[in-house]
Amino acid sequence: MTTMAPVSCPIAAKVYRPELDALRFFAFLAVYVCHAIPAADARAGWLAGIKDAGNFGVCLFFLLSAYLITDLLLREREQFGTVHVCNFYVRRILRIWPLYFGTTLVYAVAGPRFHAFWIEPGRVAAYFLLAGNWYIALHPWIQTPLRALWSISVEEQFYLVWPVLGKAGGRRAFATASIAIVPLSFMSIAIVSNGPFAFNTVWLNSFVQFLFFSAGALLAVGLRGNLPRLQLRSRAGFLAGGLCFCWLAAAVAMIKRPAAHVTPLQFCCGYLLVALGCISLFLAAAGISEDMVPRWMIYLGKISFGLYVFHETAFLLVDEAQKHIVDSDSLWLLIANKIVALVLTIFLAALSYHFFESPFLRLKQRFARIPSRSI
Repeated sequence: MTTMAPVSCPIAAKVYRPELDALRFFAFLAVYVCHAIPAADARAGWLAGIKDAGNFGVCLFFLLSAYLITDLLLREREQFGTVHVCNFYVRRILRIWPLYFGTTLVYAVAGPRFHAFWIEPGRVAAYFLLAGNWYIALHPWIQTPLRALWSISVEEQFYLVWPVLGKAGGRRAFATASIAIVPLSFMSIAIVSNGPFAFNTVWLNSFVQFLFFSAGALLAVGLRGNLPRLQLRSRAGFLAGGLCFCWLAAAVAMIKRPAAHVTPLQFCCGYLLVALGCISLFLAAAGISEDMVPRWMIYLGKISFGLYVFHETAFLLVDEAQKHIVDSDSLWLLIANKIVALVLTIFLAALSYHFFESPFLRLKQRFARIPSRSI
């Protein structure tokens, strides 16, 4: 019988990839740019393409998460002969739940008193049940400061079964499941890609987004704990290719363009391009010497969960402050607004990380069999 027991003295070697923290910050920055560009201002083709492509930072988050977690689970199974499933769930809970549920609870309590914080009860319930993406897919999209948290539901749904697969079959099970996910994702796209809101219903479908988890897991399985040692020229090529793939998915396939007429085949091709783009960006960064990665990028990647959670709250606070200072819709004021909001986002995320999340992260380390990033 599997019991939950903290592992206070891990004996395995520490595994940490600082360059992937920097890539995680890049993923956040893409999402930030997407949400910072007002929909009404995204009329020009190139600006709409940038806004739409920024959404795919979420897909890069998913790929990185799956790569890192699958790699750690494989190392655990190889070194200890099994995967301690309960400890995995405890680690996941301690990393994600305090900030996720804490922020949701704050908005649920403050909403009736402050209109800008209001979230409809159905969404609150769905977030607490980790089914936020399904709720939003079935209801009109509402601009709330917590709209981006649908992705947490998708992650938790995926990791509900992933460690069990690792315990049961290890590398072979991960490879088989990851390959099986690919046709399942494209079948899901074909089924839900009809209707005027297909750009959202496809995007919010868990089985569609699992495509990016499968890509990350296959990278972990295929690389076997190693990272590519590539020349800078090759990395630059992967970087350019990754950005190009994402741009094509956004600007040509238009899989995230509201009101665009996109066929099921177009959706499938677009999501395939995004997957190729995320893989290319991973290969561009993975294995870079730590000396070549700016420390500030590593740090911001380290606190990227808080950046992701707080960035739209920062938008709200800065917009409210601006209303009392200056009433203008000039481009330069918009740019200044979003820069200030980014600074505030970093400030809130840093406060959260050091004074709220850190105690949970220290406790999380007691359940780690393969130590990774330090707090």
